[in-house]
Amino acid sequence: LVEGDSAGGSAKQGRDRRFQAILPLRGKVLNTQKAKLQDIFKNEEINTMIYTIGAGVGTEFNVDDSNYDKVIIMTDADDDGAHIQILLLTFFYRYMRPMIEKGKVYIALPPLYRLQKGRGKKSNIQYAWTDEELAEDEKKMGRGYSLQRFKGLGEMNAEQLWQTTMDPESRMLIRVKIDDAALAERRVTTLMGDKVAARRKWIEENVKFRMGEDGSILESEAE
Repeated sequence: LVEGDSAGGSAKQGRDRRFQAILPLRGKVLNTQKAKLQDIFKNEEINTMIYTIGAGVGTEFNVDDSNYDKVIIMTDADDDGAHIQILLLTFFYRYMRPMIEKGKVYIALPPLYRLQKGRGKKSNIQYAWTDEELAEDEKKMGRGYSLQRFKGLGEMNAEQLWQTTMDPESRMLIRVKIDDAALAERRVTTLMGDKVAARRKWIEENVKFRMGEDGSILESEAE
């Protein structure tokens, strides 16, 4: 499941057709925790996912009928991408939970940075997924390298997407799992539901924010 048309096009070009299929997400992903049932099934993105996976939905979902052994969510490595991940995971949790329970839902981890030193066949290219990895790669590269920060999947061409995010031999994936069913239920209900006061209270009690000198939020961490 790929965020955006441009990234979806690159992913289609870069995939291995023998075992990979690409579904670009073009429209707005619905928050299925808050939406009414009739609105959920009117949503084009939701309907396309249900049809593509081919195993039904809700009480009629049968994981053994799924057309795919893995469903991988591939979004930009930014706040908007994280929001789309959460919306999709909420849908799978509510309406295709056996996919998660069987370990078939994953989140892809595209890199944040690309470093290159030299040109042509002798060039040295490294990808970094975190600022810490970037610092290490910069030390190894020495001087004279070029640095690119990927703002979205659409900035990578088909070859780069394959090498970093889609190749089973080198990609990094997070397998989504439910360790504590009761806790997962409370978190989804609180954070994705329509009770604003409960959500605000949870954030105030459980999330620590680090502020910049100008008052901006640099990062947050859930306890």
